[in-house]
Amino acid sequence: METKILIKDVSAPGDLILETETENLTLEVELPSGEGLVNSKEESFKCKLGRSRDLQSDKTHRTATPIIKVIDVKKSYTLGGMEVPILHDINLKVLEGEFLAIMGPSGSGKSTLMNLIGFLDRPTEGTIIIKGLDINKLSDKEVARLRGLEIGFVFQTFNLIPRLTALENVELPTYANARSGVDTHERAKELLKLVGLEDRMHHKPGELSGGQSQRVAIARALINDPAILLADEPTGNLDSKTGCEILNIFRRLNEDRRTIVMITHDPEIAGYADRIVLVKDGIVQNTE
Repeated sequence: METKILIKDVSAPGDLILETETENLTLEVELPSGEGLVNSKEESFKCKLGRSRDLQSDKTHRTATPIIKVIDVKKSYTLGGMEVPILHDINLKVLEGEFLAIMGPSGSGKSTLMNLIGFLDRPTEGTIIIKGLDINKLSDKEVARLRGLEIGFVFQTFNLIPRLTALENVELPTYANARSGVDTHERAKELLKLVGLEDRMHHKPGELSGGQSQRVAIARALINDPAILLADEPTGNLDSKTGCEILNIFRRLNEDRRTIVMITHDPEIAGYADRIVLVKDGIVQNTE
């Protein structure tokens, strides 16, 4: 079975042919040798995006426990006294260890859905459950702690603090939430080494390239060892080569059984995930 995605239908209304459980997508990545997930030295690089898991891994996914449940969720905002609906009756399950791509055109509601999953916003109606915990039954303080420890965020615009070094940016989430018994300073150093930035940890964002900044953002997202990584257009501001390096990091993290939910409008990037969910006009078009 081949993945069929009409690019014009992602950027404009129309029919979309989308078949999941694909088997013939390929991944070809040549990264410089060395320890860690990436090596920052400029060497030859070739990348063809595609799903990295084999069929046995897919079978394991199908029997895994849902780590995220979105049940009958609606989201609307009030603008000028008028209620504007954004999401309509969303139902979605994400399995533990799954790499899910949420895809859709601009204004479809996909980023709003990610914000709800990440507890950056609350639904107008419906239920969101993360690791068995119902957000509607948690206080704001409990939600903040759950978000800080169990969810890592990677954004298209990096969202680094300009006056802080890379090391300080990675440590930043631990100022509000940190796991007991962890030396966060040393862990931040280890994570920067893991993403190939051992020699740039004392540089500020203005002294880093886009790819380096995104690696810092990934390290920051991992500082509290979250179960879930949410990425909103993580390669949107990067060139193809650097974007592929970032996706290779995600692939390695997912192979270590970390759950990843990635927002994208790019069919090629979406094809890198285990499963693709299309959001269009505030409605999930497919969940399989």
